[in-house]
Amino acid sequence: MNRIAAVSLAVLAGLSFTGSVYAQSTNEGEWYVGPRLGPFGTDSDRVAIDNNQLRTFDGGFDSAFYGLEAGFQFTPEWGYRVYYDYLRGDLENADSADGRVFGVDVLYNFTNNLYGSLGINNTELGDVSNQFLRVGAGYREQLNNNWDVFVEGGVQQSDGDLTEFLLMTGVRYYFGRTAAPAPAPAPAPQQAAPVDSDGDGVIDANDLCPNTQPTYKVDETGCVMYRNETITHELMINFAFDSAKIPTNEVVELKETADFLKEYPQLDIRIEGHTDNIGTVEYNQGLSERRAKSVGESLVKDYGIEQERISTIGYSENRPLVPNTSKENRAMNRRIEAKMSVTKEVPVKEDN
Repeated sequence: MNRIAAVSLAVLAGLSFTGSVYAQSTNEGEWYVGPRLGPFGTDSDRVAIDNNQLRTFDGGFDSAFYGLEAGFQFTPEWGYRVYYDYLRGDLENADSADGRVFGVDVLYNFTNNLYGSLGINNTELGDVSNQFLRVGAGYREQLNNNWDVFVEGGVQQSDGDLTEFLLMTGVRYYFGRTAAPAPAPAPAPQQAAPVDSDGDGVIDANDLCPNTQPTYKVDETGCVMYRNETITHELMINFAFDSAKIPTNEVVELKETADFLKEYPQLDIRIEGHTDNIGTVEYNQGLSERRAKSVGESLVKDYGIEQERISTIGYSENRPLVPNTSKENRAMNRRIEAKMSVTKEVPVKEDN
C-alpha cells in the first residue's frame, strides 16, 4: 500500500487565495442537487465478506459508483454538501461486492471554477464498514443560469490505514440562482486633450502619484501597480547509513538556507527527518528525529538563526521519497526536508 498517497494530494492545502471577484456561479444562499458517478480505487488491503468468507479486492480503480449529492452555498467562498453513493467492486477470485457511501463535505471556492473539499464519510463495501477522512479538488463550469457540470478527484484515509481514491463527474441544478449583473457602461470619452506631465497615461487632474518612472505600469490613479511574487526555498540533505551527521558536501546548501532565513526574518522553518526501511520503526523514529535536530542545531550554532524559528520532527520510514527497493533508493530516503515560501509585492514593469 502506498503510504504517502495522502501526502501527495495535500497540495490542495498549498493553493493560495486568489482574491477573485465571484460571479453568479458562487452566489450565497444557493441550494443545489444533482447526480454523480465515476471510478473508485480500493486499497489492496481492503477485505469483504462473501459467502461467509473473507475476500480481497484487485486494487486500483477496480470499482465504480453512482449517486446523488445536495449542497448549500452559504457564502461566496464556503459551502457544504451531503451525498449518498452506490458502490460496486470486483473481488479477487469472486464475482463482486456491493456497498454504499454516505458522507458530508465542507467546500471552499478558490475561484469561480476551482474548489476544494474536506469531509468525513462511512464507506461500506462487501458487508465491511469503515470511516474515512476525504480530501478532494474539483473544477466546475456553468452551463447556463441553473446548471453546472463538474469533475472532481479525491483521496480518503481511514483510521484502519486504508487509502482509497476516486474520480467523478456530474451535474448540479441550482435553485433560485440570480443572473449576473450587466456590465457597467463605459465612461464617456474626454472632450479635450488633457495634460499628462509624466507620460504615464493618466492625466494630471486624476494623477495621485506624479513623476512615476516610465518603466512601471500604473493604475487609474497614476500610481505604480504591484503584484504578489512568491519565492520558494527548499532544503534536502541526504545522510549516510545509520548516521545523523551532516555530510560536508551538504554545507553549501545549508548555508543557502540560513541566508534565506536571514533575508526573510518573518519566516520559520520546519525540518522533517526521514529514514530508509532498514531497522525497526522505533529505531528509525529516533534516527529521523536526530537527523532533523542535527540540521536545526547547525542553523543555530553555525549560522546564528534564532532557536525559536526552528522546529523539527521525525517520520521514521513512513514517508519514503522513492520506494525502498534498491540500495540507491534507500540512500535517497535517508534525508531531511524543509520547504519555505514567502510572498512579497514587486512593481509591475511595462512590457517591452
